[in-house]
Amino acid sequence: MAKHSAKQQTVVAKGPVPLKQTMAKPIAGYTDPNDLRTLMTNAQRLGRDDIWREAFQRLCSLEGADQTEPLHRDFYRTLAAYEHLLSQKNGRATRASRTRLKLKSKGVVQCLEDWVTSKTPTEGYELLMANGMAEMTGERLVLKYPEQFTADALAAAKARLATAEATTA
Repeated sequence: MAKHSAKQQTVVAKGPVPLKQTMAKPIAGYTDPNDLRTLMTNAQRLGRDDIWREAFQRLCSLEGADQTEPLHRDFYRTLAAYEHLLSQKNGRATRASRTRLKLKSKGVVQCLEDWVTSKTPTEGYELLMANGMAEMTGERLVLKYPEQFTADALAAAKARLATAEATTA
């Protein structure tokens, strides 16, 4: 007599188990850039663009968190976004060296004035716009803090953003 019965079992194919995606803490609670980068990588892998964008926004906001001036805080957020997208584009860590040098020698306001009044859009503007991040451009910062900029800078920022909106419409 056989110890094991020779019953045949029918194998039923089951669909994929739905992933229960819960997060340990809200994205706004993250303070470590490396944790946010890991979260962004996982979100990208899982096709969660909403989580990637929120983590990206948080990562960028950490860059200027130590700034007391709201304009400076937003500027460093914009700079972090540009550098991250530049690194992604180049496939290696890339810093905006010339921008950082200009920032050190001329300051935030003059940097933004020069960006928006240049005849051609900056590479940062182009890269941010191409990735659907118009709200993080220097032009938006100039319009957000109009009291700190010249009338020429305000007009140039409005014109550049109007041109971009007309092209995408």
